[in-house]
Amino acid sequence: MSRTSFLFILFLQMTVACRKPSGPEQVAGHFLSAYLDCRFSDAERLAESNVADMMRWRASQLTQAEVELVSENNPQVQTLNVEDMGDSCVVWLMATDALIMDSIGQPGCVGSVRYRVSLHRRSGQDWKVMDVGVGF
Repeated sequence: MSRTSFLFILFLQMTVACRKPSGPEQVAGHFLSAYLDCRFSDAERLAESNVADMMRWRASQLTQAEVELVSENNPQVQTLNVEDMGDSCVVWLMATDALIMDSIGQPGCVGSVRYRVSLHRRSGQDWKVMDVGVGF
């Protein structure tokens, strides 16, 4: 393979890898992966402001032990179901090896949990996460 061909293929791969997620399933998966990895600024770009506020609150509630649990694990996200309703959509996802914070006053633990991510699109723009539910 010539050097030019190799560089062209490398350029195409980088272009594809750098694209923003486009469909609701991809947006929900990218959002939840970033959210569970505590990469809140990445997740915030895919969400409405009310979800961003919730993420800021969650970040403020993490203990040092929970931060260590996040860094020791690599959550995996899998799509279970997609309910497409035109300009709105609900994506059901399963996260494994994720930090679960489901009890007030109790430390988080690592496990599997189902998420319901609601998205919408305004006037043909990008999909945005408008709500996240746990354990449905």
